Amino acid sequence: MKHRIENVARLLSLRVINPADIIVTGINSLKDAKETDISFVSNAKYLKYLNSTKAGAVIMDYAALKDKLPLSGVNFIILDTKDPYLAFAKLTHLFCEEKKKPKEAFISDKANVDKTAVLGQNVTIYPNVFIDKKTKVGNNSIIMANAVVGKNVLIGEEVIVYPNVTIYDNSVVGNRCIIHAGSVIGSDGFGYARNGNKYLKIIHSGKAVLEDDVEVGALTSIDRGVMGQTVIKKGTKIDNLVQIAHNVTIGENCVIAAQSGVAGSSHIGDNVAFGGQVGIAGHLSIGNNVVIAGQSGISHNVKDNETIAGSPAIPIKDWRLATVLFRKLPELLNFRRKLHGDKGGNE
Repeated sequence: MKHRIENVARLLSLRVINPADIIVTGINSLKDAKETDISFVSNAKYLKYLNSTKAGAVIMDYAALKDKLPLSGVNFIILDTKDPYLAFAKLTHLFCEEKKKPKEAFISDKANVDKTAVLGQNVTIYPNVFIDKKTKVGNNSIIMANAVVGKNVLIGEEVIVYPNVTIYDNSVVGNRCIIHAGSVIGSDGFGYARNGNKYLKIIHSGKAVLEDDVEVGALTSIDRGVMGQTVIKKGTKIDNLVQIAHNVTIGENCVIAAQSGVAGSSHIGDNVAFGGQVGIAGHLSIGNNVVIAGQSGISHNVKDNETIAGSPAIPIKDWRLATVLFRKLPELLNFRRKLHGDKGGNE
């Protein structure tokens, strides 16, 4: 796909600092860009590449970076914005959107679609897909090879289901959701009751619900409710290798990074951000606009607007101080020993 630079600037509402008439054909990093590529810089550690980049145009916050640009001038067009990363995200849609979808809808003759299933208009079904009884697939949705969709599933419009995804019976997938390869929606949760020396399985009769515009990364599991629902609310983005247990509610527009886990019946508010490897204990309430640093363990309820870190998690200012002090413990111990004339050994 080709675009004149002025067209890109207009579509993305960018200000052109040093206009020139060029045609761009793609996007790339500053380090790897060619003369016909657009790149961007939103992190100061990448400024070193501005001296050598071959990009034809670079998106940046010009007011913030103009004093850090190469003294010898620049050989690229500057596209100015206060939020270069957001502009880059929009740019990917401009150049990459069509790559995700087949040119024409089709239903493979190697797919197994139950006669009671209802497929909308322009639905694409790849080979070896299985769709069970009374399931509905909305208009313009795509289900890729080897996916399995159970009974009474509702899949909305413009959904993309990547290969080897399994969607259990009665699950609901909203409009424009994306489910990446190998993920499981609606599996049984980890529910057992002790029965003497054995465990009795608790039958899960609930469902899993993804609201509109949810994206689920690869190899992620979202369990059905024991009774009722596990709900991922609209706009939330979940990374790879995440576990969401039964009867959890994840609020709107949350971001959950890889290898995180939420135990059963916990409630996560809106606009919450998890770093990688965050663990949430069961039956907790996490407020709105909470930020949880990577590898944190949450064992208590968290109020709105808090930023926390550590395990057990504490306010991030306290955690940073504690981390500094922890690293100084050997030094402090040696100082104590010298002060009291200790020679070491057991205290």
